[in-house]
Amino acid sequence: MNSKKKRAVMVLAVLGVLVIVAAVSVFYMNLLNKSVANNTYEVIRELAEHDQKTIQSHVETTWDSLSYMEGQLLSYQCQTIEQVQAYMNVECANSVFSELYLIAEDGRVYTDKYVVYNSTDNSPGSRFDLLPYFENDSEHIVVRFDDKVTGAGIGKEYILYGIRLDNFETEGIQMHALAGLCSTNIIQDELVLNSFVRDGVSRGYSAVIDRNGNYLVNTDKSIYLNQSDNFFDRINRGQQTDLKSAEVAGKMQQQEIFSFYYTRKEGSRRLVYMMPFERDDIDWYFLMSVDDVVFTEQSREFFWMSIVMLGIILLVVVGLLCLVMLAERKTLSAKADAKARSEFLANMSHEIRTPLNGVIGLIQLMERDFDSEDARELVRERLTKSRTTANYLLSLVNDILDVSKLQAGKVDLVNEALSLELLIDAIWSMQRSNIESRGVEFIVKKELIAPWIIGDEVRIKQILMNIVGNAAKFTPAGGSITLTVSQRQEDAEHITTIFTCKDTGCGMSEEFLAHIWESFTQERNKISDSVKGTGLGLAISKLLADAMGGKITVDSELGKGSTFSVEIPSQLAKSIPDFARPADKPDEAGASKKDKPLKILAVEDNELNAEILIDILENEGIDVIHAENGQIAVERFCASAVNEIDAILMDMQMPVMDGCTATAKIRRLDRPDAKTVPIFACTANTFKEDRERAVESGMSDFLTKPIDIKALFRTLAEWEIHI
Repeated sequence: MNSKKKRAVMVLAVLGVLVIVAAVSVFYMNLLNKSVANNTYEVIRELAEHDQKTIQSHVETTWDSLSYMEGQLLSYQCQTIEQVQAYMNVECANSVFSELYLIAEDGRVYTDKYVVYNSTDNSPGSRFDLLPYFENDSEHIVVRFDDKVTGAGIGKEYILYGIRLDNFETEGIQMHALAGLCSTNIIQDELVLNSFVRDGVSRGYSAVIDRNGNYLVNTDKSIYLNQSDNFFDRINRGQQTDLKSAEVAGKMQQQEIFSFYYTRKEGSRRLVYMMPFERDDIDWYFLMSVDDVVFTEQSREFFWMSIVMLGIILLVVVGLLCLVMLAERKTLSAKADAKARSEFLANMSHEIRTPLNGVIGLIQLMERDFDSEDARELVRERLTKSRTTANYLLSLVNDILDVSKLQAGKVDLVNEALSLELLIDAIWSMQRSNIESRGVEFIVKKELIAPWIIGDEVRIKQILMNIVGNAAKFTPAGGSITLTVSQRQEDAEHITTIFTCKDTGCGMSEEFLAHIWESFTQERNKISDSVKGTGLGLAISKLLADAMGGKITVDSELGKGSTFSVEIPSQLAKSIPDFARPADKPDEAGASKKDKPLKILAVEDNELNAEILIDILENEGIDVIHAENGQIAVERFCASAVNEIDAILMDMQMPVMDGCTATAKIRRLDRPDAKTVPIFACTANTFKEDRERAVESGMSDFLTKPIDIKALFRTLAEWEIHI
């Protein structure tokens, strides 16, 4: 699948996820709003039931007070109306009532204030008729009382409570009922009229109305006369309502529990919940009005709480998924690393065993023919093959170590001033004989802007030797190899050097080019099958180029040849090193050889390595003192005369005492040559930390095992130790 299709699929997947999330969000919000509305409605219902029962309990308690007063009046056995009124006055003073009324069968009303109202005459009090309130069969009454007869002495609205009397007679007058007036404030004090309060603002209120819609209890109701307030009028004044006032009145007549929405004149939308009182003798309705904003606020709060919770859950899920993916990635990486190590070890084992088997086989053949005079030339040929195979094995081990160190990031680059002219000349010198002996033309082109740059000369040489060496292997006679070096100026201080190696060899297939930088890879064809190589050179070159911040690319066509390009960024060298400047002619006396043979202390614990090293050195006329470990080396240096030993070859890893410890002890000795004698570290370990340990202990230079005798002599010459 190409990148455009992948992007299209990804966009569609994201859009699909967004659509699903949007649909789920809408569905969830609808469910959430319904759930919040149901919960809020249930809260309203519970509050309404609680307040209604509180009012009903208050009404029943007030009726009980009247019944108690009835008993008290009967116990007094009053003989006259005046006595009854006097006791009524006393009872009223100790009760919640503002006034008490004793209602006779003929309609006369006797008050605790010693006033008598008679509905049968034409006096102002004749309109104060309470008998009709007791015409039904109910034993109790409670009604809104707002008599507006000035002469009756009623100045504000009250609630009239009454009980029916049995066998209550005074002065031959049969009493029908006992009633009392209570201020509406008493009921209001029993209730929490405001509800759903936030920031001091009430969004809900409770009220009590009668069947005519008149408020008995309300938050903004006036208790004074001529200031009427009616629930039905409020509905009619509103902008919109689910139920008309007539429909509300009809449901009230049916004693229904119901609710509806209506919008006030100022625009606020409210839910009204209405329920009748349980007792038939309390002919009122309890209502609770709640602003619609309560529902939206709670929905919003729940929504944001849900969003936060969902976000937390998503973060947790994403975190867990990331952890799972990370663990899976680590597992896959570990498996890949294990597989790569397994393949690397398998390839390495195969590559190492093959030349080892060859060496062992050649040794066996030489042992068999050793005593034969006729086989001398054959043995010599087999020795040459053994040396070639051993050198290949050494090259393979070195390449394997280089790959391991590069992959582990343990190779440190030495950035020093280097001459590109000298570097290319060195490549020409080292590869010319190898290439031209194969009948291949070797061409070098230099297009330099800055001949001196800062870089790691050894590693750049290693890359070029690998690439040019490969070109030589796979270019048949009659072909050509062209090595070109050019530069691209980046800025005043930086430049990029481009090395291009073009050959007319066998080339490579597209399939192989995809794996060309992998370890132990080599394309199989007629030419490559006859060419021997480790399959690590290009992998090392790629790792080295990457480590230097550069890049290496290849363009190849099967049967036509290949072109490798290496780009190395670097700084311009600000000065030319001293070794590149013309040197004075050396003094003849200084250049002469020493008048006595060299004496070297060789510290080596391996018996075979020591035997070979001693034999080679003695064959060059060098006196050798052998020490099996560091402790013996210190002892033998102490036993020697001052300046007797010209140099020390010190193995790093040995039993009893290692090379670094022995070197440190020698440097601390109290003798003149202890600080000046050259000590060369000899080890197979070439890591940075090994070099640092050697230098810190006082060693002079570093030689890599197996020791190349020519490299040894060059190192000795650098330290002015001449053979």
